[in-house]
Amino acid sequence: HPAAHTVTKSVWFIKQNAGGEPVDVRENEEYQGRVQDTQNSQNNCSLRITNLRETDAQTYRFRFYTDRCDYTGEPGVALSVTDLKVTVSDWTDQDMELSCNTTCTLSNNPTYIWYKNGQRVNECKSASCSVAAVSGEVSYSCAVEGHESLRSPPVYSPKITKAVVHPSGDLMEGDSVILTCSSDADPPVHTYSWFKLRESTDTLLTTSQNYSISNINTNHNGLYYCTAHNQLGQQHSTPVHLNV
Repeated sequence: HPAAHTVTKSVWFIKQNAGGEPVDVRENEEYQGRVQDTQNSQNNCSLRITNLRETDAQTYRFRFYTDRCDYTGEPGVALSVTDLKVTVSDWTDQDMELSCNTTCTLSNNPTYIWYKNGQRVNECKSASCSVAAVSGEVSYSCAVEGHESLRSPPVYSPKITKAVVHPSGDLMEGDSVILTCSSDADPPVHTYSWFKLRESTDTLLTTSQNYSISNINTNHNGLYYCTAHNQLGQQHSTPVHLNV
């Protein structure tokens, strides 16, 4: 700004009010206690944000006011905030490959920390790890050493797997019914399977999320359950009973 102008006020902002005036980011409740606006002797103004959140990914602009006019820096500073992300590849019934990925530039050869079911795994300290397949629920997440509080969201085998009958209640011969399977998993479920319980070997009915029965009769009486599969494992639902 011209040397004859005297700065009276400065703000960092991401939005403006109805009148077009910048709203100081320090007054935004989402940033309370996490921002610090500093200015050094060379009139360089900096905004420091701590405990970054994904919602902090915004374009930040700086405006300063003088005794004669005001100025806004354009196009602003675009901040991108990303999590570490675990991906699963090369999976078999015996093992799988886990990778801890980030779009950020990390220091040379960082040490990675892996967690299984929330507990630290000491066998692997690299960005990619081969792990054995396990039965039952399992989850994995990763972090970079020195930044353990910035752990990735977990990937996990299917959980809360449920079998539901539509419509519910008593069934009459000739009715139609749909059995639906649902589950929570990350990566998402890639295969659902429906079975009917038998005394010897259970009967596979379909590899689909839904199993439909038209013109139902007493031969369909019995217990049915579903399984949900993803790369990390599988889970069975509690059986549901059909009674015609």
